[in-house]
Amino acid sequence: MVEYTLKRSRRRKTVALKVQQQSLTVYAPYGVAVASIEHWLQSKQEWIKLQITQQGQLIQQQQQPMQAMQINLFGSPLTLSFATGKKTLVHFVDEAMLPNLHITISTRVQNKQAMYQTQLETFLHDQLESYIEMRLHHFCDQMGEALPSKLKIMVYKRRWGSCNQRRELTFNLLLVSAPQWIIDYVIVHELSHLKYLNHSSQFWSRVNQYYPQYKDASSWLEKNGASLQWKFE
Repeated sequence: MVEYTLKRSRRRKTVALKVQQQSLTVYAPYGVAVASIEHWLQSKQEWIKLQITQQGQLIQQQQQPMQAMQINLFGSPLTLSFATGKKTLVHFVDEAMLPNLHITISTRVQNKQAMYQTQLETFLHDQLESYIEMRLHHFCDQMGEALPSKLKIMVYKRRWGSCNQRRELTFNLLLVSAPQWIIDYVIVHELSHLKYLNHSSQFWSRVNQYYPQYKDASSWLEKNGASLQWKFE
């Protein structure tokens, strides 16, 4: 028989059971013999075992939300794998055929799902930031622009980038899943705002001058932008 905790109450008139966190609790009124309770539990054994098994599977899924999955990194598949261990580590293997990112979370971490998300976002942030910094130098040289005063990577819901009067550029972290030619378009778009802080004809003429395929890139984002997501929910 499965081990259980017996809780008695003077107010209770019937015997009841509850399975929570893979533990069995029996609630019974005073006066009901233990032998009678255990005889009743014998008839519930299959149901109890099923509940404990299902709860065990749910706990494992919460601790390791995905054993393996794929997202896109610069438009190419990136395999993700997850585990628990002594330390929190992120190991990136940049193989030509199929890059792999292995995230290990310390067993001491309580909310492992949130930590998986944090570690993944940190890795993707660094990847996107490195690429944008490199391309900013390239396009600034072409466009005769000084480098922006500040570069930020954030998650936006409705925009891919922004520019303000202080020459600060911000890019959507979700762009890291887009092909690099799409990211290049957003970079040129925001750099063009350094001269024209609007969407006037002069602005679009400047975008076209340094990124002639901007219409194709804009259409790609309209069609595929919603798919650039990666969350454990």
